[in-house]
Amino acid sequence: MPLFRDTYSAADLSLTDDQYNAVIDDTNEILCLACAGSGKSRTLSFRIARLIHEGAKPENIIAFTFTEKAAESIKRRVASALEKAGLPVALVGAMYIGTIHAFCQNLLGSMNAKYRQYEVLNENRLRLFLLSRYYELELNALQANRNARMFQTIAEVSNAWKMANDEMLSLDEIEEEDAPLGSCLKNINNRLNSDQYIDFSLMIRLVVEALEANNTEIYAALESANHLMVDEYQDVNISQERLIRGLYSRLNSLFVVGDDDQSIYGWRGADVRNIIEFDQRYPNCSTHTLSTNFRSTNTIVSTSDRFIQHQLSTARIDKAPISNSDGNIQHFGNLWFRTKQDEAEWIANRINQLLGTKYIETDGSERGLTKSDFAILMRSVQGGTRNGGAPYHRDYTNALSKADINYIIEAEGSIFERLHARTLRDAMSLLRSPGYPRREAINFFNSNILPVFPNADLNKFLEILADWNNQIHRPIGGARRKVYPQLLVHELLEAFRISTTEFQNHEQVMRDLGVFSGIILDVEKVFVSIDTGQRYQSMLNFLENVAESGYDTTQVELMSRPDAVTISTVHKMKGLEFPVVFIVDVVQQRFPGKRSSYNGWLPLNLIQNPLSRGLYQSNIFGEARLFYTALTRAERFLYVTGSSIQPGLQRPKNPSPFKLIIQGLNDPEVITDTTHLPDNIERIEQRPRIDEESMPTSFTEIKDYLECPMKYKFRKIYGYSPAVPELFGYGLTTHTAINRAHQLFANAAPTREEAGEITEDVFHLKHVFPSRDPEREGPYERAKNASKRLVGNYAEGYPEDFVQSRSLEQRFEIKANNALITGSIDLLLREDNNGNILEARVIDFKSMDFPEGQLNPFFWINLSLQVQLYAYAADIVLGENAKTGSVHLLKALSTEEVPNRVNVPITDEAIESAIQNIEWAVNRILEGEFPMRPSVGKCEECDFRKICSKQRQEFNSTVVPNPIHIPETNGTTELRVRSFSDVE
Repeated sequence: MPLFRDTYSAADLSLTDDQYNAVIDDTNEILCLACAGSGKSRTLSFRIARLIHEGAKPENIIAFTFTEKAAESIKRRVASALEKAGLPVALVGAMYIGTIHAFCQNLLGSMNAKYRQYEVLNENRLRLFLLSRYYELELNALQANRNARMFQTIAEVSNAWKMANDEMLSLDEIEEEDAPLGSCLKNINNRLNSDQYIDFSLMIRLVVEALEANNTEIYAALESANHLMVDEYQDVNISQERLIRGLYSRLNSLFVVGDDDQSIYGWRGADVRNIIEFDQRYPNCSTHTLSTNFRSTNTIVSTSDRFIQHQLSTARIDKAPISNSDGNIQHFGNLWFRTKQDEAEWIANRINQLLGTKYIETDGSERGLTKSDFAILMRSVQGGTRNGGAPYHRDYTNALSKADINYIIEAEGSIFERLHARTLRDAMSLLRSPGYPRREAINFFNSNILPVFPNADLNKFLEILADWNNQIHRPIGGARRKVYPQLLVHELLEAFRISTTEFQNHEQVMRDLGVFSGIILDVEKVFVSIDTGQRYQSMLNFLENVAESGYDTTQVELMSRPDAVTISTVHKMKGLEFPVVFIVDVVQQRFPGKRSSYNGWLPLNLIQNPLSRGLYQSNIFGEARLFYTALTRAERFLYVTGSSIQPGLQRPKNPSPFKLIIQGLNDPEVITDTTHLPDNIERIEQRPRIDEESMPTSFTEIKDYLECPMKYKFRKIYGYSPAVPELFGYGLTTHTAINRAHQLFANAAPTREEAGEITEDVFHLKHVFPSRDPEREGPYERAKNASKRLVGNYAEGYPEDFVQSRSLEQRFEIKANNALITGSIDLLLREDNNGNILEARVIDFKSMDFPEGQLNPFFWINLSLQVQLYAYAADIVLGENAKTGSVHLLKALSTEEVPNRVNVPITDEAIESAIQNIEWAVNRILEGEFPMRPSVGKCEECDFRKICSKQRQEFNSTVVPNPIHIPETNGTTELRVRSFSDVE
């Protein structure tokens, strides 16, 4: 294979010399220092393309990103880089590009399939886990020991648990030093395992422990890995660094990229010394510096760099950044106002002045600025509320509202500052105690609901309260029952008639209610059950203490953001950029924030090492890096503002020392006149920038769109969730048992009895209680026996699947125009004695209920699509065609008329049609087309039927996708997706 450098020049790939040199360097250990906006993702992507070009297999590559969104962005860039280098885009699916914790979860699943059914707890869900099992975990005793409040205890214990794992602390040693805390942490560890949950910190710790113990299973799981790349290296903590070192000890190359000046997570354990001292740990490494900033103007780049050098001096690596271009327009203001209200009103006015300003993008396209091009960044958005005052953002949001400018707030609990989500929560709170009086309910409806939901139905509302009062507060006894708060949410929204109401700022309202639905999804996934009035009250307590509990409503992922000004902390905007940025409230003791020391609950003598390095606390160095990060979010317009007279304070505030440093740089391009505007402002039609994050990424999401675009919008644009069904996880646990059988029986099929034993060991349902009576089967036991039967039937009926075969759950990536669609499917590989692939079969195992009676052709559309897409990808990734593509219906009768395994057409024509449907859906989504396409059959089974008006709407586009090729059903072999073939 020819060397990449002999085939492509920097100019061929539109790379700078610095980027190109980092791409082609074949040193084993490489540090790539990347200043803000310098194209590090592009460099990383072409380095991956170079490795593939020179003979690396895609499965050799591991690339860590800081967030899931960053992973999706890099995948798209890798796909483009592969394309530019003349390589197949589908190879992306065989690489690992994602977060460290997701990699660890995959690795644990490869070691033991049971980990694939563990529910992952993010920070929000971990706190819910602690709340839902508060007394079983003995947190109440710890609360009393610390004389703390309940939600304070939850927050502190959550932090202690994560820090103990991040620092790889021994739980035994913690218990020796602090028996109540150590005992609770051990209880959490045991309960997470028994209930089959795992959080980010624990999954990393488990993999590190396996690596350092030379676990043989982890060797096998890492057999194909060769090259490790780490993005945002400045943000890794101790356990992540030990993971990286442990992996690299078994691999051939290590490439890390980051910027020490943007290390802003020291307060949660990220150690900037990892990147600063990289060359000391790896003395033979090579270092590359990406110094060209493609994002910001010369004044922004120069001022930012001079500021951070002034503050950090020898505590940073100099990167000498330069700006690539000033663009068609620029402005930098360092401004001071008499009052905070003056500051806020000036910002609102300046936004209105700049809306529609002609903005030339780096590709030469022109557009007028819209509201989504503006960001207001603060050190703390909610600060002030801790002392009973107004949140720091209040003056700014009031000024924006007065100027009729829509905005979104990226902050904990922010949806409850707005009326619609707060009213919904308050309505649910009426059911806190049994027997809420009718007259008071009517008064609440008239005074609280009608002003916010003007079309609300009083009688429907009263009917819901009566019904749910009975469900929630029914006397305990007899068989356990479970109520579903998500259903209550949907019923209340139906009574509020949101489907027929056009709200002012409609998109924001629908998103707020969708985020509320997402919070309830977290509750339902983590609470074992809401089956008593007490548990319901516990859920309400959580909802009413969202901000105090630290629940971050911005973690509820939405596909896109509305065209609105963003108000956010700097931390939440890491990695993002805006044409216009206001860094506000830059006053003394606010930005920079006050120095703070560690005040958590872990024993201090066990954490002296990280504390001595300045971790888990705030200091002026971290604050300077945060301010530098804020400055470098701006592309063309940057305003640093503050004010003297602050609400609720008697003494005036002085300018921040950071503000004074900028002033002391004496750059003539930095203006201080609040009336000044650039002379060359032109007005053209406002048009939002195409946001990469709004691109669909998941095949599961695309399936919704192909069925009904409005269903996609409810789920992915607004964030609404369905209720978690009682048997949630049944399909996954059955699938896991099949995977485990393939792990344990690589060359011969297990017997029915052995398959049953595997299922017995693996089977787990989180939301169904085992029977209290060992002599009497309950729903849990019936489900487990059914699963054992299905797995036994599979092992007995298809023994050839186990002969020199291995089953993989394989990811696939399909490029659809500018989007990259991800999915996964089961792949059965038959190998020779040397592990060479002889045959590949795509099999999609499904444990869904099999339709009774005559099969409907609609049943096969999504199943066929998924098989066809992976058959296409398997051809490229495995270097040969998948021999067959089939759906294995575990619950089918396995007769000639209704077989378990049904072949799906995977001809070139069938695959081409499948890809064309995906491309069509991506185009319509990016165009913002979400018409309702109702039918009786679809709407009856739709998760969002109670909140949708079900009024048929047409597509703007006249393009109709080709029919999908399906298994022959009642004479039908081709059928258009249900957005066209099933509409009334």
